[in-house]
Amino acid sequence: MKGSSVADDLIIHGGRVVFPEGIIPADIAVSGGVITAVAAAGSLTGGRRRIDATGLHVFPGIIDPHVHLQTFADPFDVNVLTETRNAAIGGVTTMIPMLLNREDASLSFLEYFPWARQAVEEKSLIDSAFSAVVGTSGQIDELPQFANECGVCSYKFYMAYTQDEAAVFGIIAVDDAQFLRGLETVRDIGWPARAMVHAENMSIIHPLKAKYIADGRRDLRAWTDARPDVAEEEATRRAIWYTKETGSRLYIVHMTIGRGVEWVRQARADGVDVIAETCPHYLVLTKDDDDKVGRLAKVNPPLRDAHSAELLWAGLRSGDVTCLGSDHSTVVPKPDKLKESIWDAVPGFPGMGMLLPIMLSEGYHKGRISLEQLSAVLTRNNAQTYGLYPRKGAIMVGSDADFALVDLDEEREVTPEYMRSAADWGLYDGWKVQGWPVMTIVRGETVMEHGQITADPGHGSYLPRYPAG
Repeated sequence: MKGSSVADDLIIHGGRVVFPEGIIPADIAVSGGVITAVAAAGSLTGGRRRIDATGLHVFPGIIDPHVHLQTFADPFDVNVLTETRNAAIGGVTTMIPMLLNREDASLSFLEYFPWARQAVEEKSLIDSAFSAVVGTSGQIDELPQFANECGVCSYKFYMAYTQDEAAVFGIIAVDDAQFLRGLETVRDIGWPARAMVHAENMSIIHPLKAKYIADGRRDLRAWTDARPDVAEEEATRRAIWYTKETGSRLYIVHMTIGRGVEWVRQARADGVDVIAETCPHYLVLTKDDDDKVGRLAKVNPPLRDAHSAELLWAGLRSGDVTCLGSDHSTVVPKPDKLKESIWDAVPGFPGMGMLLPIMLSEGYHKGRISLEQLSAVLTRNNAQTYGLYPRKGAIMVGSDADFALVDLDEEREVTPEYMRSAADWGLYDGWKVQGWPVMTIVRGETVMEHGQITADPGHGSYLPRYPAG
């Protein structure tokens, strides 16, 4: 870092910058939406606009790699408008939502993509890349063209959602032959192309669900008992093995099982390119929290036990669990989420805006993870995994000027009104959470300040990720 006198668009001074390698008092200069200097504290003068970050920690803008904006009540473009407000409240500056046409999940991505890109560029407050939900052989065939023409290089395959569950989500699950073809296609496209997998063995789950329904079970734990660890364990290990056999690249979304940390560690030691992601709700809630959250916490895969949560925390600290995402979904009114029982309640919940605050409050403040480790798993690692680094996920010269300015001491009670999702509820409503972003900056423009949205829809841009070759 070096000091200078600059005439940039923006100077952020007085803050402590949170790098994965350490926390350093520093000034930051921005021009044209890009970082132009990272210098010793107090050394940057000038600037058309100056932000005094004294007492604050400056994180790179948070990247949420796991977002669903096409589910249930509103279409994708409406959810882009409302849910990026929620993202900005929580310091998220880049999201990677899944492309899925719920009315016809077999639709060509090449046909769906232009409309989705337009939705982001006209209605989003934050920047966006895309992943795509793959359900047909025809979609697998078009992935190379999709990657090279549209810059979409991450593809989600569901080893889940068959029978009644497929109808709920409009998702087409793949069989093993399709998944293998998908892995081979990803391998051949080249980096940063990566297969994502929702790993659950439905042949284990369906009969258990029928049994517990017949037994009259209605508690939150019944949902976990019907989707036991072994169902996720078997599918996860099978996906890792297929990846090893094909020489492909795998991303395990929302890993819930603690033992999975060791499998991922071992697979990577054996040369398999596998990345594990988990989500905050698997770290701070368990299947025994019916009295705390009830049916609001129904999710797939389900909440596990406290031991799995501790192993996942340990995996984040060790780096074996590389990424964190929210799995933001189910933007519906509360009655439509809860329904009549655990069996017909809709899985999932909004979560983008709570990704950083929950990890600060339940992670950092409770001694489970350091700020540097949070900077890694919420920014750098997500950017590197998805081919966005160093444009995103970094505070360095040449990177986009995306920041979350955090007050570690600020405490507030979570309310739907503050979080600004279109949903009139949230999983953490009523929680007292310590550690909040007080300003969110996307490419040099402040989009949120002290809970108020300060930018217009359409500030966000689309981020293509073309194959390296």
